[in-house]
Amino acid sequence: MADLRSQIKHAIKAVQSQVRWRPGSETGHLLKRKVRSHLAWSATLADYEGVIADVVSARDARLYVYWHGQVPYPTVVATIQSRVWLVMCDLDGVLESAYVVERPEHYLNRPVFELLGTLGEILDDEPHGNQ
Repeated sequence: MADLRSQIKHAIKAVQSQVRWRPGSETGHLLKRKVRSHLAWSATLADYEGVIADVVSARDARLYVYWHGQVPYPTVVATIQSRVWLVMCDLDGVLESAYVVERPEHYLNRPVFELLGTLGEILDDEPHGNQ
């Protein structure tokens, strides 16, 4: 788990540094957020990426691992502008998705989500021996 934690920290820091999408996927994600009323119709990709940056920078955000079979996806959840947003990336820090969670108390309690702690706790946690 220590190696996975290290990979998760690296992935989150990569997203904090720069939002990277799988090639060509950002336009579809932006449109989907508009259709679902997660973003205003006038929202730009920069607006969407601004929300994503806010989520992955919120030290009180909750950090989960979403398990798709045996594949872990770091997932950060934070309240931004009175809405609960979820940002999911792969272990390389490439965005998988970012969206509003309508019923977080049910959605995030599913077995595929493993809560690690707050983003601040996890990012500040140094492996033993590096202190």
